[in-house]
Amino acid sequence: MTPADTWAEPAGDVGRPRRARLGLIVVYFVNGALFGHWASRIPAVKDHVGAGTGELGLALLGLALGALVSKQMSGQAVARFGSAPVARVGILLSCPALVLPALVDSAVLLGLALVGFGAALGVVDVGMNAHGVTVEKALGRPVLSSLHASYSAGALLGAVAGGAVAGQGIGPQAHFALVAVVGAALAAVGASWLLPAGLDSVPRTGSQGRWVSLPRSGRLPLLLLSIAGLCGMAVEGVTADWGAVHLREDLGQSASVAALGYAAYSVFMATGRVFGDRATARWGSMRVVMWSVAPAAAVFALTLTTGNAGFTLFGFACLGLGLSVNIPVIFSMAGRLGGDRAGPAITLVSSISGTGFFVGPPAVGFLAEAVGLSAALSTVSLLALTSPVLLYVIRRSQGSAPSVPSPPVPSS
Repeated sequence: MTPADTWAEPAGDVGRPRRARLGLIVVYFVNGALFGHWASRIPAVKDHVGAGTGELGLALLGLALGALVSKQMSGQAVARFGSAPVARVGILLSCPALVLPALVDSAVLLGLALVGFGAALGVVDVGMNAHGVTVEKALGRPVLSSLHASYSAGALLGAVAGGAVAGQGIGPQAHFALVAVVGAALAAVGASWLLPAGLDSVPRTGSQGRWVSLPRSGRLPLLLLSIAGLCGMAVEGVTADWGAVHLREDLGQSASVAALGYAAYSVFMATGRVFGDRATARWGSMRVVMWSVAPAAAVFALTLTTGNAGFTLFGFACLGLGLSVNIPVIFSMAGRLGGDRAGPAITLVSSISGTGFFVGPPAVGFLAEAVGLSAALSTVSLLALTSPVLLYVIRRSQGSAPSVPSPPVPSS
């Protein structure tokens, strides 16, 4: 195993961290459900505003812009107030923000609405992942994979439910409004279970949320982790935003069938993440990532060449399973390699990684204008392969480094 795979024994009572883990499971689930519902209705929103493929790609930049700005501010907020308050505010803002894209009637206004939605998603992304690493340290074992499994389960439920709603002819406005109300109620319960201030181990001094506060020796591994995460999250974003469009417009499937692309991706990603913590604890995170991503990327690339909806759905399923532990491993490594500066380490990796989720889809949209969407989606396989390569480089560079101890978490 790598140094980042060693775990310190938990200090003090683990009852509250266990409760916080349950709260995070709810927060991750709601966050995933919001995006699953959104992804399933992108074709309907696209038709409603009358946007072409390139215009939709440009509008999706709004998600990237909103998330990029809010992530930087959220990193500072985590350093100052702790990760739990940021996660709470982010998830409660994300629910009503989902409705915004359904209220507009032009591509320009859609882009502006997506700025707001992306900003809210950026806040909760930084907060919940930082809190997840805090809970990992408090429990003395990996839990981020199971937390991300909850996100995938939420995304799956959102995608399937969204497809069913689309099949009934219900518009995005009523659909998103109902999801926002139910999601906010669930999120409020889960957010109330997060760790209190005294148990939030993310440093809170004024400089701790900044890149410059990290030791120089740790910056390169964290930067490589960030790039690996960016590529991995770009794959997730492209699958969510363009999977349904590809199945509907390129392969001629119905709206309900088109929604199954992201659903297949999500259900197999959730399945992989359920067992991900156990697998990484047994075989090591690097080995699991490298032996799962490469076959999945190859299969997905092959299925795109068939032009068959069934094979394409199989490709999405393989991609979800293969990438299931990738992002949880990256975020967990960031917090642990950061040591007593976990705050800025998590913020750096989460901010850069999450940007890929929002920048990847517009980039594929622009490329699709030139070469077609099916060909543009082949870049997903290349992006996926980038992650294990960089993680291998990090493993080699850290192989002889001393283990980074987890700071003790005070008991209540």
